[in-house]
Amino acid sequence: MRQHSAWAGALALAITASACVETFGGVIMISTRKNICVDWGTDNVDEKGPGMTSPGDVAMSTLLGNHGYSCRLILDALLGTEPTTYLQPQNPDLKIDLVIWSGSSSSADVPTPPPDVPLMMGEHVTLGNRTDRLGSIFMYNGTDSNDPNEGTGATKYMKVIAPDHPIMAGIPLDSEGRVKMFREAYPEEELHVPTGGKKNFEYRWCTQNVAAAAPGTTVLGVLDGTTDRACLAVVDKGGILANDQAATARMVHMFTNEQGSGGARRVFLAVTELGQLIFVRAAKWAMGEELQPVKSFRILDVKPAGAQNLTLSWEGSAKHNYRIQASTVFSDWQTVVDDIVGGDGVVSRTLDLAAAPKTLFLRVGATP
Repeated sequence: MRQHSAWAGALALAITASACVETFGGVIMISTRKNICVDWGTDNVDEKGPGMTSPGDVAMSTLLGNHGYSCRLILDALLGTEPTTYLQPQNPDLKIDLVIWSGSSSSADVPTPPPDVPLMMGEHVTLGNRTDRLGSIFMYNGTDSNDPNEGTGATKYMKVIAPDHPIMAGIPLDSEGRVKMFREAYPEEELHVPTGGKKNFEYRWCTQNVAAAAPGTTVLGVLDGTTDRACLAVVDKGGILANDQAATARMVHMFTNEQGSGGARRVFLAVTELGQLIFVRAAKWAMGEELQPVKSFRILDVKPAGAQNLTLSWEGSAKHNYRIQASTVFSDWQTVVDDIVGGDGVVSRTLDLAAAPKTLFLRVGATP
């Protein structure tokens, strides 16, 4: 069911997408786990796993493709044995502009970082000073890494400590300076999983000790409630790493870990829309694109109703979650409230529209 309303406010609409000042070509390469179902007839077969792909890696590729980038998923084992074949294509127009090691690999299989190529890392072990891992990128000293998840009661929120960094500029934060990075489970997400099968819903952070950050590492966000754990960080080109070397290209410590050690590797499918926006902006920043601050509708989700508040109510279902979107032109809809847990009967949300545009349409949509 959809509802539409107009309301008075003061703020003009501006786009939410980041912009770049020039056209970038090339390819984004995402490594994906080799140890899936390829060793049939041996003890290495994982019949509970996702088969010949890591769904989270596919989701990253799909999202980046929606933003205009060409992406390639390559098995980590091939990048470890024949990196030149894949990282140095014969056609120079297909050069690699960015590599993403998502964490779907085991830490021992994370490929060696290619020199002079921007990189995003989602494997917590190889973020650190691990000389026993060829894929280590030395953004942190020592080996104090972990991947908090729903099994440990970890929060779904990131506390932002560098809101003015180009990646985070303008990202709407709640009253505690947080962003919800992982959604709630869909009501039927686990309904048909067989006994002993992999869970369809999993969220998993990629964290390191804040105090262990290398001199050139800038921490952008920490785990809410455990603020000594960095979950989003960057190194600019030339930044000094934990091995005393200068970074040859920009690097990003991603907030997600694709659970290469036994999960369904669907973590990226649990990322909220704001989390996806931050991911895309991080990729753009790594490749050197100029980012404009995010502009939002400045609609706040509130509980008590006031003079400039509006309450939306709709007949809900426990089989769906919901999101509220806004527009001034009845197209180009922008999500303003995401991940509303559904229920049978009336579901409602109260919005503060004091700073919203003069003309505003709202609609409610069900997910998934």
